Amino acid sequence: MARYIWQSPDWPRWRWSEAVLTDTLSAAQRKQDFLAGLAQGLDGDHLNFAIAELTTRETVSTSAIEGVKLDPNEVRSSIMRRLGLGASDSQADRLSPAARGMIDVLADSTQNLQPLTLERLFAWHHAIFPSGRSGLSLILVGMLRGEEPMQVLSGPIGRERVHYEAPPRDRLDTEMHRFLTWLNKPEGLNNILRASIAHLWFETLHPFEDGNGRIGRAVFDLALAQAAAFHSERTSRLWAVSPIILKRRKEYYSQLESAQKGNLDITEWLMWSAASVEQACEEARACIERVVQIAHFWTRHRETPLTPRQRRLLEMALAPNDSEDGWLTAKRAARQTKVERVTASRDLARMEELGVIEKDPAAGGRSTRYRIPLSESSPSRLIKELNWT
Repeated sequence: MARYIWQSPDWPRWRWSEAVLTDTLSAAQRKQDFLAGLAQGLDGDHLNFAIAELTTRETVSTSAIEGVKLDPNEVRSSIMRRLGLGASDSQADRLSPAARGMIDVLADSTQNLQPLTLERLFAWHHAIFPSGRSGLSLILVGMLRGEEPMQVLSGPIGRERVHYEAPPRDRLDTEMHRFLTWLNKPEGLNNILRASIAHLWFETLHPFEDGNGRIGRAVFDLALAQAAAFHSERTSRLWAVSPIILKRRKEYYSQLESAQKGNLDITEWLMWSAASVEQACEEARACIERVVQIAHFWTRHRETPLTPRQRRLLEMALAPNDSEDGWLTAKRAARQTKVERVTASRDLARMEELGVIEKDPAAGGRSTRYRIPLSESSPSRLIKELNWT
């Protein structure tokens, strides 16, 4: 009996139940279509800010899934600089070559919709391992893995658990050719279905010594982008699936392992993947709404006489990944701007007078806190007039 799906005599004849998948795929497709309409209604600057934020989330999360930590602010700065949104060169230069390479891969996967080739995969691999090392270990870069068995392991050294073993090297050239031929041949599949199969197939082959997860998720992105209704050079990314996978990392690995040890019926994997895309669309909607609201806030206060310190405080509180939900207190303001608390209190009082922040009526005394009103944004009203159905 075959232990892994690639050992089955029917490999790779994937099977699934369309009846089971219909509702989930339809829900995810409706939300993708909504984002397509939303993109058409945004002006260029707002759209670019949204793309920058979603690309930042994807870059940081796809790396974090593999245990690689990137600074979101530095990644965002680099991406905004590429989009001509005014980020400083000094911030962008703090990124490592590998981090910049990951941004390059994700940009190529959503902006370049040409067929995927082995050479392109090699270029992606080289971009995320520019030093030729994974950590301290030398690896084969920009080429298929070597003769050693490729296993997915967990646990301490000497007591590892083998979750999966990929096809041996002597089959890999043929398998990669078959995979790429399928991916580059339109078959009329639903785009989410096609992307989900492509990701599972790539991870099953595990063609590189390292980086298979990150590149496999880029393959997923490419397959989604190739069929996205809103795609153009102007709208290259309006989703970020990796943040959803990161939140459900254990489920993600469990679903992959279960599918790779199954009987080629991948209905459960496809359900899980489609549900992840659906949630990614929901989070993209919220992200875009907030980004547009922030842009309109700065437009309204373009002429407001703010000091550099006050402006910096607002920028910190308005950061899309703000961990303190945007609330401002004297203690937080003093910490972030490195001034005495009394000075921070004066700054907050002055900003309240200028109308850029408003006091929480339910909190007073030492619990006084302020919020930044964003509710005047007309794009926000537009979004609320639309629904998913």
